[in-house]
Amino acid sequence: MSDLPLGPENKPQRRMSNVNTASNAQRRRLPHNRPAPPRPDTTNSTDQEEGDIVPELTTSLKWREISEKRAQPSESHDYPNDDSSVHPPSFAQSEFETIIRRQKTNPNGLKITNVPSRFPHLDNDWEFAGWGSMRYLELSKSDMAEAQKVMEQQVYPQLDQFRASSIAANAVIGSVFYAFPAVAAASGIFSPISLLVACLLFFLYKPVLLELGSAVQLNGASYTYLLQFSSKTLGLIGAAATLLDAMATSTVAAATATAYLGGEFHTLPVPYSVLSIGLLVLITLMALVNSKDSTSITLAIAFFHMTTMAILMVFSGISWGRMGSATLLANWELRPTSAGSILRDIFNGICIGFLGVSGFECTPTYIEMFDIKKYPSVINTLIYSVILLNAPLMLLVYANLSSSEILSGSNVLSLLAELTAGRWLRTLLVVDAMLVLCGTIVTGIFTACGLLRTLAQDGILPPVFLREMPLTGQLFVPPVFFLLTCIALYATSAFQLSVISSVFSVTMLTVLLLYPVSNVLLKFNRDRLPRQYRASPLIVFLSFASIVVVLAGNLALSPIALGLFASYFVFLFLCLIFTKSQVKLARIAIWLYGQVDVFQRFKWTRGMDSAFVAIIRRTRRHAICVWMKGDDIYHLVDSILYVRRNEPTARVVFMHAYQNVEDIPSELAPNVKILDEAFPSITLDLMFVQGTFSPTLVQAVSKNLDIPRSKMFMSCFGSGHPYKLADYRGLRLIHH
Repeated sequence: MSDLPLGPENKPQRRMSNVNTASNAQRRRLPHNRPAPPRPDTTNSTDQEEGDIVPELTTSLKWREISEKRAQPSESHDYPNDDSSVHPPSFAQSEFETIIRRQKTNPNGLKITNVPSRFPHLDNDWEFAGWGSMRYLELSKSDMAEAQKVMEQQVYPQLDQFRASSIAANAVIGSVFYAFPAVAAASGIFSPISLLVACLLFFLYKPVLLELGSAVQLNGASYTYLLQFSSKTLGLIGAAATLLDAMATSTVAAATATAYLGGEFHTLPVPYSVLSIGLLVLITLMALVNSKDSTSITLAIAFFHMTTMAILMVFSGISWGRMGSATLLANWELRPTSAGSILRDIFNGICIGFLGVSGFECTPTYIEMFDIKKYPSVINTLIYSVILLNAPLMLLVYANLSSSEILSGSNVLSLLAELTAGRWLRTLLVVDAMLVLCGTIVTGIFTACGLLRTLAQDGILPPVFLREMPLTGQLFVPPVFFLLTCIALYATSAFQLSVISSVFSVTMLTVLLLYPVSNVLLKFNRDRLPRQYRASPLIVFLSFASIVVVLAGNLALSPIALGLFASYFVFLFLCLIFTKSQVKLARIAIWLYGQVDVFQRFKWTRGMDSAFVAIIRRTRRHAICVWMKGDDIYHLVDSILYVRRNEPTARVVFMHAYQNVEDIPSELAPNVKILDEAFPSITLDLMFVQGTFSPTLVQAVSKNLDIPRSKMFMSCFGSGHPYKLADYRGLRLIHH
């Protein structure tokens, strides 16, 4: 495949034949800007009109020599599998090209002005990315067949309603073991009301999550939503919050499990912190050995837990009927008398009661694993399970146990089990607590590992996160990394369950807060994106407002939680944003190096600017592909600006899929030429591929150009598009 450089010197000589007799309207009708398709050599073709050759405008020799050198495309930009060809523009193409502007003398030979460099020890040459080129890409039938096979292999297993629900359900229904004592301490006898209201508020989130999931059925939750609907920086905010939520979920579950054991046996042979870390290590090893059948394990744990809770509720109801309501009335007498105190207790209980539905926010992180039509059933399963469990069970607690017994320790349900049925039920409850809390750890690992994999595929994390173990084929770096971060989180909180619980409460609410924000961005920035469900703006506002109020209530109860959350969140976000901002940081380092002359005096610091330049070039060598349907220069510029803001790259490939050459937008090639000259730090290539735009074609082009689908962008499509965004497996939307 031959290239047509987009530089200023690549202009054919113009032939004239009765040019002066042609009207302007007739000239505009000529398809002069449409690129020629691949065709055999027609150098001696007789279809060109005879006429005189218009002499070239005079240009300086220096400009001619430098421009010829600069116009050659970089070798690193050549495609190894590219064998198509395209001839220089024909007469019809070049007749009305503007030659005078293209031959403007520039002594530097670069597509930049003669402004001095801002870096004292470097000139502008190092920022020049090279001239772009125009190419035709030919895909064979074998390329398309291989692409189709790859797309079929990447389809996730479709989980049924209960398996899909069980992944998050263990965290949702298992939270009774650590949420009940905190809610009882804050709300007292009104705890059942607080828990019921907290659970009912999640119905506001159902339409919000359904609209987001039906629009973008891709793993990653807030990271994916914010990335698709706004910018990469906002996406990394969602990623940091989701990772911290998963870490806090698993750490709190492990610490609660060991605390539950300590409450049963009073003395343990090893410290609680060692047992908690050992539990995290054990579950991580299990995830490394076999994570493919993890849904079967989570479903079994959820079924066992619900069965145990049902048994406990039956015996507690029998005990209540046998003893009467004397205990409940005694607890009622301890309530506050003023209306303000009652409302405050209920409100505080609602704020803490949200911890009783922790895990609900993890559902979008594995949304690709089940049919979107089952999403409403999955959400209903989670909400109704906690409605039927939390409030009724808390009422039974106050009907059988006195307030002093409830507030005496953390093992409230164990006391209830032994009182109502005997020691055997208490033992069963302890076993159930250990199992379901281990299932909660699995939920955190599942959430974090899926997100880490997505971040690695998007180039945020290094490729080592995608390495697989040779025997099992499981990714081993994400689970190990998650384990180490959980241990670090636990250690920096002084191995205190109360401290890590404070971080967990704020983190969970922050993740929930990002969903209505994502929904608003979807409606504003990508409203054309087809989806099955739509949430009304009022519902979105109410869901956002409810979380803001609950978050404010939790911070009022524990102001230190904000500082703890902020420290962990900022650290995670800075680690993620570093990968996005390496080029900017390197440029700042080059500028600082040039401002301080002392660096030039020492041998070991001399030449550091060249090292930073090498870092910039290495970081920017990966290309970005932007699929273009039309030739609107506004969208071309908008695409380039988006890439400059969000991706460290020196090369953008504009790709256009066509069926017939006549259908190629006439202004696409000249507009790309103009923009290639306007952006000296980015090489703009234009490529054409014959075929219908589809997931298979995108995969084939991705393989041929060695550009991952996560580095391919496109404009938002409407309801007439035959495919969903999820079918493209990572393609990013960057326009309205």
